[in-house]
Amino acid sequence: MRMRPAGLKFATILAGLVIGLSACTTLERPDVNYPSFTDLSLNGFDDIRMRSGDVGLKTELEADLRREFRQNREPLHILALSGGGADGAFGAGVLLGWTKRGDRPEFRVVTGVSTGALIAPFAFLGPDYDEKLKEAYTSGVADNLRKSRGLLSIFTPGVLSTNNLQGLVDTYVDTQMVRDIAREQAKGRSLLVATTNLDTQSGIVWDIGAIAKSAVDSKSPEQIIRGRDLIRKVLVASASVPGAFAPVMIDVDRQTPQGIEPFSEMHVDGGVTLPFFVLPESLLNWEVPRDLFSGGHIYVLINGKISPQPSVTPYNAINIMSRSLETLTKAQARSNLIAVEGFAQRNGMDIGVVSLPDEFTEGGMLAFEADSMRRVFYYGFQLGASDKLWAKTEPAQ
Repeated sequence: MRMRPAGLKFATILAGLVIGLSACTTLERPDVNYPSFTDLSLNGFDDIRMRSGDVGLKTELEADLRREFRQNREPLHILALSGGGADGAFGAGVLLGWTKRGDRPEFRVVTGVSTGALIAPFAFLGPDYDEKLKEAYTSGVADNLRKSRGLLSIFTPGVLSTNNLQGLVDTYVDTQMVRDIAREQAKGRSLLVATTNLDTQSGIVWDIGAIAKSAVDSKSPEQIIRGRDLIRKVLVASASVPGAFAPVMIDVDRQTPQGIEPFSEMHVDGGVTLPFFVLPESLLNWEVPRDLFSGGHIYVLINGKISPQPSVTPYNAINIMSRSLETLTKAQARSNLIAVEGFAQRNGMDIGVVSLPDEFTEGGMLAFEADSMRRVFYYGFQLGASDKLWAKTEPAQ
């Protein structure tokens, strides 16, 4: 069939658009041997991250504990927040309900992955930040996260706009939050979040408290801004679900025989390697010397369901991607819980796990609609305020 002039013109314009957009959205990266982790640094920030699988962490952490906490060691309370996308509204609700119940502890360590990383700073800073946390998950500000980029998504590594995710993080992570995190870090508390370095296929644990404290201790307004921006970038990276959002490029300095050169690392959702974490994976078989701490409690808050949920998956890209990631996340979470339970048992710690129950039919990883997130939030709130919050369950089967 012969193409009419109007059709030919449209095809020509479309082909030009495809070529043009592809050129504009392709990020050229040098094909070089990947640098050693020890050769990479962030200008102005030292000792603010670690590789999750680093076998040397055990020795380093024991030395740090002996140096910093020599006496009056209290039980260790750890809160681990999982990924789960829009179902992070559940974790936000649980925390506010827990505050209302009146026995929410001040956690010595708060860790977060993906949407759990977005919640983690609020959880770390305690009830004073509860209303901001509620606003972030119920006011509708997250509604834009579900909007597809349309035709542009064909030519980019994410079907949803990273700019909307960045805007959400920027709204809440300001310099006052950085100062507040630094204050708590100075008390000996820790705020950690994880990303996945896609180039090295490894989890990276970022010490957000150390970034904040280093920035504030500098007494330089410019360095505080840099610290704020680095924290924002790490949080966005941790929440950048592959396929849904584009990876986040983090600029670092690379040490070479010729001197310092710029280098960009590609980071995505921490849930790719760590569905949630209490400690980096290389430490999960650690038996902590008894003179370093006196037991404690591990709280694992899973933002979503952990058991398989049979259902018919719609035949389109978004739903297939969401279903695949949800399946992978659940399987990883169940395996990770077994390892964490073993760590707790070896070290005389109690463990509590809470997740959305099978009978709850609302929500979903990419269900960013305001009404849906409110329903998930209020379910979590009611559970958090009840006496069933940390009832013993058997999730790791």
